[in-house]
Amino acid sequence: MTGTDTARPRLLPALPGLACLFAALSAMALLSGCSSPPAYREWTASPDVPTVAYDECTEQVDTTMRLRGYPQRPLPETPQYGYRKEMFALCMRRKGYMAE
Repeated sequence: MTGTDTARPRLLPALPGLACLFAALSAMALLSGCSSPPAYREWTASPDVPTVAYDECTEQVDTTMRLRGYPQRPLPETPQYGYRKEMFALCMRRKGYMAE
């Protein structure tokens, strides 16, 4: 009976190694799907994007001015006017626009 055990190859000790190899290959396949370039680069801007950015920045600045207790549309003679102008310029620069 001892002679038959040594003549047959043992598959049981090789199974954990194969499972580990299979797990590594599965992980590589999953990660390879994440390495593609971002899909948003396929999109192009529509002609009304500057208007949308202007409206979004106006809304953001209005909210900030209200939260700080300043008037939303200050007079040009007040210091809040310069503050609003700088906040609006910062918002537009963040969206990728330059002053004309």
